[in-house]
Amino acid sequence: MSTIDPARAAAADAVKASASDVPEGLRMRQLATLLGLVSGVQAVTLYAVLALPTLATKAAPAFGVGPEAVGYQISLIYIVASLFSTFSGLYVRRYGAASTSFAAVAASGMAIAGFASGDLAIAALCSIISGLAYGITNPAASHLLWRFAPPSRRNLIFAIKQTGTPLGGMLASLLLPALSVWFGWRGAIIASILLFVVVAIPLWLKRAEWDEDRDPGARIRGDLFTGVRVALGHPTLRGLAIVGLSYACYQFCLFSFIVTMLVVDFEWSLIAAGWMATATQIGGISGRIGWSMLADRIGRGIELLAIIGVLASALGLLVASMTPAWSPLLTIAVLFGFGFCLVGWNGLYMAEVARAAGAGNVGVATGGVLAFTFAGIVIGPAAFATVYKLAGSYALTYGFFALVPLIGVAALMPVLRRR
Repeated sequence: MSTIDPARAAAADAVKASASDVPEGLRMRQLATLLGLVSGVQAVTLYAVLALPTLATKAAPAFGVGPEAVGYQISLIYIVASLFSTFSGLYVRRYGAASTSFAAVAASGMAIAGFASGDLAIAALCSIISGLAYGITNPAASHLLWRFAPPSRRNLIFAIKQTGTPLGGMLASLLLPALSVWFGWRGAIIASILLFVVVAIPLWLKRAEWDEDRDPGARIRGDLFTGVRVALGHPTLRGLAIVGLSYACYQFCLFSFIVTMLVVDFEWSLIAAGWMATATQIGGISGRIGWSMLADRIGRGIELLAIIGVLASALGLLVASMTPAWSPLLTIAVLFGFGFCLVGWNGLYMAEVARAAGAGNVGVATGGVLAFTFAGIVIGPAAFATVYKLAGSYALTYGFFALVPLIGVAALMPVLRRR
């Protein structure tokens, strides 16, 4: 079993301290470049995850399954991501966060190319590769941002990075349906590989500069529960782990089925549904920045996470009441609010995890907590697909799952009492 080395933790503090000696203007330019690239990594790796769910109504017949089966594909991806994220922080220590991020982008590009095959076995293998890639993105990004972000703006910096997730969802909702009209669903996926190249090249060029703190002699032999033990051994991280599980469970039900709901339940075209689904992603980007700016201002991140869970549950019940008779404007407003809470929590969440872990433990603790987050994603879409078969309505199924975020709210109560 791997343990946290105090000497390496001290070395990480020294690296962070030395970064503060860089002239402010240069440091801010570096930070802007760093934010752009780590956000891009988040975006393209999620884009790969959402490629088949977004094109489910067109792609599913080629695989010989129904559109709802993408719930099981998403679960497979996150089973792998959950297992790998628990010790991915050890790879970050040894190979460097930038090199690890580059590997994630390259693997995701390979995976999305394989999805275009239309072969179920190849798609399953590529889902595993996509899960490996997605499982290492957040520990690597958190390691970099903790080193370079000004402490007084960490919530905001982490939130900006996490906007990469809704950005990836927005790109998938906008690009893939439109490209599928011109090139077919396979051509849409192949054309998307250019996005991965755009992110991978500058990331490769930054490896030497950003990986200066890597430890080539660091051991990467750890059991699957290295990060999990770190998370469960800390009372605040333990509560945050349950928050991640419950909130992500519902969030990826939103990501996986919102386009299909609008097409199947409301009989919208795929392109119109894709455009409408971007309201949730725009809401998510706004929420990630807005909630984190508020947390930086009032210093109440844990309390805000609890409020987000309550609001997400209420908005989920509102989605359950949606009908085709609703005006597009009202539908957009509800989906925006749903995204503002259900997608907007993650930037604030990652900052609170890093704060609770402390310098030197960020990568390992983030990986451990994210194991629970990914477990929620494993459970959510597969359970949603199963409940849908019984309910026969995507909207009603969203209402049923609206109780899930309240589990996370309950887990935060002991943390708030201790404060």
